Order: sequence, then structure tokens, then C-alpha cells
Amino acid sequence: MLLGVELHRFIDSFTDEHELTKKAKALLRYKAKRTASIALDLLGDYFLHKHWETMRVMQDHSTLVTVDDFIHSMLTEIETHQSLLVGKAAHMAPYLTSQNWLMSYKTLDGIIHAAEGMALRHSAVKDLPLFFKQLDSQDYEIAEQWFLAFYPKLMKACQDWIVEHPAHKMLSL
Repeated sequence: MLLGVELHRFIDSFTDEHELTKKAKALLRYKAKRTASIALDLLGDYFLHKHWETMRVMQDHSTLVTVDDFIHSMLTEIETHQSLLVGKAAHMAPYLTSQNWLMSYKTLDGIIHAAEGMALRHSAVKDLPLFFKQLDSQDYEIAEQWFLAFYPKLMKACQDWIVEHPAHKMLSL
């Protein structure tokens, strides 16, 4: 589980620092304003659902796994190891699992619902739901093209990170 938390942090950092992400956020920023990063993150979850059949073959362990089975296994992992979570993750995990947030991201309505929840909890992102409610085909296309170009790079970076992680090296001995 701790390796999973570290991997999640790596994914967030890699994503935020990647040139493709910076370009996509800059294009979305006109309408999404300071919530462009969060909007792109939520759209990434949505597009992973949409393109799961194509993307799942990038990793050996997921080639035969449906998106539903993958999400179920992640939720089970979170519930099993919830005592290891700290901070925001510890606070949000019960909601993530009981309300099945990850599955709700497969529709734009689910993304809007998530954005509305965020806006209720954090006034700094109060405009986020409006961005999704007014999402036009141009912004949708920007985000989808970002995802299709970026996700394979992210998967490769994750695979490399895991191989280089000290815990993986110890298990490989």
C-alpha cells in the first residue's frame, strides 16, 4: 500500500511537470481559470474509462481486466489498508469507496457531480462545476488529445519508476 501511495505521488508530480500537461492546462485555463489542473485531472479519469480497452494493454497485469474489475480491486485495496492512509487521503477514502467515486468518473455527469462536491468543500474551486457544465467540443478535444498522447508516456514512466524503486529491487533479489 505504501508503494501505491508513493506511486500516486510520482504520478501527480510527473503529470504536473510534463510538457503535454502544461500545454493542455494553458489551453484550458481561459475557461477553467485556476481550476485547469483539477479539470484536466478529472477529464483524465473520464478518458481512462472511455479508452480503457486501448490503454489496458499497456501493462501485462491489466490486459485481461475490465475497468470495473480494476476499480473494484483498487477500492478493495484502499479499504483493506485504510489504516495506513494519512491526511486528506485518510479523510476522503471512506467517501471514495462508499460512494464509488472512481466508477462515477465514467460519465461527464459523474465528473460534474465530483466537481460540485469539490466546490462545496473548497471555495477556491467554486467555478469548477461551471467549466464542466459548459464544456464545449473544442475543450473536450484538447483534453482527449492530451490524454491519448500523455497516458502511454505516463504508463512507461510508472513502469520505470516501479522497476527502479528500492522495494521492487529488494523483492527481485
